[in-house]
Amino acid sequence: MPTKTDSSSSRFRIADIARLCGISSSTLRLWEKHELISPEYTDTGHRVYSEDDLEQIRDIKRLRVVQGLSLANIRSMRARQPGTPQSRDVIHPAEAPPQALNGIGPRLRVLRKKKGLSLREVGSRTGLAASFISTLERTSAGASAASIHKLATCYDTTVTELTSQPNSLPSDGKTGVVRSGEARVVPMLGPNIRIEQRALRGSMMDSQKWTLQPGAASEDAYSHEGEEFIYVLRGLMEIKLDEHERHLLYPGDSIYFDSTRIHFWRNPGEEETEVIWVNTPPSF
Repeated sequence: MPTKTDSSSSRFRIADIARLCGISSSTLRLWEKHELISPEYTDTGHRVYSEDDLEQIRDIKRLRVVQGLSLANIRSMRARQPGTPQSRDVIHPAEAPPQALNGIGPRLRVLRKKKGLSLREVGSRTGLAASFISTLERTSAGASAASIHKLATCYDTTVTELTSQPNSLPSDGKTGVVRSGEARVVPMLGPNIRIEQRALRGSMMDSQKWTLQPGAASEDAYSHEGEEFIYVLRGLMEIKLDEHERHLLYPGDSIYFDSTRIHFWRNPGEEETEVIWVNTPPSF
């Protein structure tokens, strides 16, 4: 049985974790060697795992068994997520900066509660780690385009609607003009991706201008209902469709594809990329 240190916290020995997660103690030691987990140690040198460690280990096992990811890939992915063993300074709501608390996290939590779903249930439906979803809800940080789209789909909404703000654009429907400098910026994908909403709410299209810094990417492949069109204004854009079709788009190039095809994108160049991106119906 796990040892109890107080009424609100459980501590597990390595044998407890191995039994609860269905893996060997040697596997746990290997994951620790690869810096995927970081248990505490007692004065006598025995490993001690927390409930958070237990959840992280279950997530790692799912990524290994279900998605077939290598330890190196898992480490790289988790290193980009706040609150992992590589970044123990988890930001709690009381410590988070105001701009984070006003971000997408609280909306995601409200939607999940309305659906009556637990973090683990959302993780099962989306393929995302429960610990990642929890951190995103608390800090509004660490989301990729693919992960935020998976959550929006799980909650029966779209990314555009999820990030919309009341009266952020004119809504009289008479002209549809969005002046330079007046576009609403979607502030959810970090400093390397800037999205300007270039159409009014309620339109039949998501019309956006994306600015991608070198290396910016969707992180994972994803799909959704609808159709989309991309026109490259400057820089370089890479699009992969169905994991085998690859296109490099240069300034003046464009692409149209059915959004139900699994797609991945990134800026593979060394300079900033700007594109016009249209989804119809609004489904991103």
